[in-house]
Amino acid sequence: YRFRSRIQTRHRTSIALVVQRPASGVRRPVAALVVTAIYVITSASAFATDSLFATRCFETPIANPFEARIGSMVQVDDERLRLDIGASVDIAEIVNDTSTGRITLGADFMTWTRLRSENNFKFPVETVDYWFGVNGQWSLADGLWSVRGRIAHISSHLVDGLANDSATLVPAPFVYSREFIEILAARTLWSVIRPYAGATFIWATQPDAPDPVVPQVGVDARIPLGGKWHVYAGYDLKMIGINGTYAAANAAQAGIFYDLWQGRGLMLSGYGYSGRSMHGMFYTGYDEYVAIGIQVIW
Repeated sequence: YRFRSRIQTRHRTSIALVVQRPASGVRRPVAALVVTAIYVITSASAFATDSLFATRCFETPIANPFEARIGSMVQVDDERLRLDIGASVDIAEIVNDTSTGRITLGADFMTWTRLRSENNFKFPVETVDYWFGVNGQWSLADGLWSVRGRIAHISSHLVDGLANDSATLVPAPFVYSREFIEILAARTLWSVIRPYAGATFIWATQPDAPDPVVPQVGVDARIPLGGKWHVYAGYDLKMIGINGTYAAANAAQAGIFYDLWQGRGLMLSGYGYSGRSMHGMFYTGYDEYVAIGIQVIW
């Protein structure tokens, strides 16, 4: 009974947030998608975070753009916003013992949306990327070493926020999709610092210009300040190749997290990105921005 009561309480709170913060100015199909996604995500995350998987084998990298987030950020030097909606939920525990460590299996569903800010509180949606897949995680019993593998599909699409007066999308859309495996390994140092490294291996992609291997390194810091306050900071670097030419994609994030309830709360952070665009419709281009945003940590 206690377990079910907790889920219902979080469920009602999550839906209230959706009602109180309508997606003003966003086109109706996108608004419907956002509301539906938040409904599914908050329902699923209630089961995940209230279960025995409250502590994950592999802590989510803080700055990596391609992670499950619920939050938004406003670019300070451009009239654009980024809206991230996603969940990574552990659904099964395969092993849990002191000799082998712990192994879990999970599912990932994520979107990353780029919006443009206009007058009268309107936010036309320009492009959105969709990710869905499965993950496996392993960690030693002491948690010092951990590994995560993800098998996923990602696709990218232009949205009507880029349509001109004749309802034509500019630039012209094309098919962008890829299937891949991502593997990351991490080591915790001094309880608060965690470097990680790995790579993404792409086995199917359209168009075929992206190179099949994307090396990745990064480091996270989760530092308690006392009470419910924490500092979260991270840096992520990927080397992304297109037709044999590699260029960096740098992402950094740092913020203050306030723990409202059992590790769940809000984080106000600064975010920086520089390098090849994370959005598939603009994969040959470069993005560079500094943003300020708020994120729900669950």
